Amino acid sequence: MLPFVIGICCAYPIENRQFLFPLFIISLFLFAILIIINVLYKKLKAYRFKEKIGLFVYLFSFFFGGLICLFHKQSLKADYYANSSAEYFKAYVNSEPQLTNGILRFEVTVTHIFKAKQIETASGKILISVKLDTLHPIQLNYGDELIIAAKNLPVEPPYNPAEFDFKAWLATKNIYQQGFINQDNIVKLNRTNGNQLIKYAIEVRQQQVAIYRKLIHDDEAFAVASTLILGYRADLNKETLAAYSKTGTIHALSVSGMHVGIIYIFLNWTLFFLNRKKSLRITKLLLICSLIWYYSLLTGFSPSVLRSTIMLTVYILAKTFNRSSNNYNILAFTAFCLLFYDPFLIWDVGFQLSFLAVIGLILSPT
Repeated sequence: MLPFVIGICCAYPIENRQFLFPLFIISLFLFAILIIINVLYKKLKAYRFKEKIGLFVYLFSFFFGGLICLFHKQSLKADYYANSSAEYFKAYVNSEPQLTNGILRFEVTVTHIFKAKQIETASGKILISVKLDTLHPIQLNYGDELIIAAKNLPVEPPYNPAEFDFKAWLATKNIYQQGFINQDNIVKLNRTNGNQLIKYAIEVRQQQVAIYRKLIHDDEAFAVASTLILGYRADLNKETLAAYSKTGTIHALSVSGMHVGIIYIFLNWTLFFLNRKKSLRITKLLLICSLIWYYSLLTGFSPSVLRSTIMLTVYILAKTFNRSSNNYNILAFTAFCLLFYDPFLIWDVGFQLSFLAVIGLILSPT
């Protein structure tokens, strides 16, 4: 994992897509060598060269990490929308819209650009801020397809000492452009796009939030409950966040691996009667894994929840089939799965703190 992470970090600042091909060739060459060594291990008597083989593994991990990072970087795509001058974008909403003081903010993923009466396919994400019409505000949900006026600009860097670097923060989310438009510059189409699984998760979470709204009449208690259980922060006001921050308990408002652990302990205790036979144990495994993955889906697949979910899945598999497990290997495997899917998670604070916390628990003598 260490050379893989170092490779991601080294490739992250690169802004030239010409590095992609050399990294691909080097990674493919090293992978082929490792495959040949593995197939002809006895004939080559490779056990005499373990240090050199280990070096090849480290080199492959390093270059492969760099390749994965550059491959996921939107600004290096050949069809990146900002590389062409466009009049309009066709895009779909890629996040839950957040309303603050009459401004609706959300991410969109561009699929096509319109220029000079031509339509071209495109890719990339933009952070959009829409000033709503006070009389007839537009209602947007994840997946809604839109036609947007191309008024995007690069995100501005900080100009004052110690100022929050909004540009760098958005870059860790693979967003390099933002647009400020009026509601008149946006047209909602009668079609949807995006990941259907995420769309389903958002709809189910909204249904749960609606149930909490009916049961909990106090606004502050409702907002805290929605945040604690489902990770839904849209209704959490600044005063509540400030209060938790000043008391050093802001972490309590984050859905973390502890939630998944509590669910696992409860399910494992409830389904104890399925431990009698191997077939029943497999049924128990499927039930528990399905439910904890469903919960992680409801929370929006936050890094800390995903870390705990993958680790628990591997642990339950090993326990069910009586296989020995190593905590460090499980942790490294979990990190690799997450970073392979999205290498930009390495800059996510939730990802960093979650793994550091687990490493601390593993290393502690008690």
